[in-house]
Amino acid sequence: MVQYLRERTRLWSAAGLWAGLLLLGFNLYAASSTYVPEFRIRNDFRLIYGAALDAWTYGYGHLYDLSAQKAVVEGLGVGTYWSPFLNPPTLAWIATPFLVLPFEMALVLWTLLIVGAALLAWRLAAPGGGLTRAAHLALFLGLFPTAFGLMVGQPVALVAAAVAMAWWLADRKRPVLAGLALSLIAIKPQLALLVPLCLLVSGQRRIFVVWLAATAVMAGAALVLLGQDGIQRYREVLAMASQWEPTRRYAIAGPLGLGPQVYAVEAVVVIVALVAAWRQRQMSVARPIATGIVASLLFTPYVGFQDFAMLVVAGWLLIRSGATSVQVALLVVGYALLELALVVLAVPILLAEFLLLGSLLWPLGSSDAEGAFRPASAHVFGDKRA
Repeated sequence: MVQYLRERTRLWSAAGLWAGLLLLGFNLYAASSTYVPEFRIRNDFRLIYGAALDAWTYGYGHLYDLSAQKAVVEGLGVGTYWSPFLNPPTLAWIATPFLVLPFEMALVLWTLLIVGAALLAWRLAAPGGGLTRAAHLALFLGLFPTAFGLMVGQPVALVAAAVAMAWWLADRKRPVLAGLALSLIAIKPQLALLVPLCLLVSGQRRIFVVWLAATAVMAGAALVLLGQDGIQRYREVLAMASQWEPTRRYAIAGPLGLGPQVYAVEAVVVIVALVAAWRQRQMSVARPIATGIVASLLFTPYVGFQDFAMLVVAGWLLIRSGATSVQVALLVVGYALLELALVVLAVPILLAEFLLLGSLLWPLGSSDAEGAFRPASAHVFGDKRA
């Protein structure tokens, strides 16, 4: 039965393309009817642009000054809604060049940037060719967490592109450039926080060292620019974010609540991820990166609905490195759960993530485990390249 399903490559690709296009059509309708007209309330770029303008106007020491944030964001135009900017200073740095443009024009360019980043992530990481790759693109953009992130201006696609670029460069034996690309996860680090550690444990030391050096430079610059008062304000907003229900809703702290039980589960996640990465030392570099993404989204206390788009990138890399039939089934079930995340809420998604992470403890052997889906040796995903 499994063999029969695996041989129906074009059928599954066509079905995936059709499903993705239907979902994409719904997302475009939602964007045109709700998210575009209400951009002053719903689009988070107003907070990113406001943070950059706040720092440029008052100095980086005031980047996390909530009163200054509020004044600047509400000054962008009548009806512009403010909420705290909780991201690292690196995101404000990236938005700073957009200040030469009026907010509305900057928003259009920002949207083009993150859509382009999503396409780059697909172009680099998605397995297969032809119809299969088209299906992956439609399903990626059709997934509501992905579309939601693009509609509200979230930088998730930038992190996805950075991770995909890091894999692409590492796969081509360019560890220095891969480490530099990976350092761009500092834009929103919780989405791939454990990827560098998984790479280190799996034997990719040069990538880790370059990532660490580049990240240290950015962190040092941020500390100098923020100053003592700015650092204290940043600590305060991070503490607030850990208590804020929207940032915990889809994290393990959502169903478990705050307390020692969360730290215990986080410790288990890290241990499982690092053991899995250690066992992946002789495997493709795609495997520890996928492991790190899944583990990061389980470990972090700050998970937004849109952040689940990163799991699509993890799925692509897992398929490239050789996914078992069970893992492919988990990816399919996980996709459905993510599409219905507003209905099923956190627990089923977290369980699927835990199962997928646990499955990565058993890497395929050198002789290839029976039932493995490999893009190079098995034509299921139509990939012509090893």
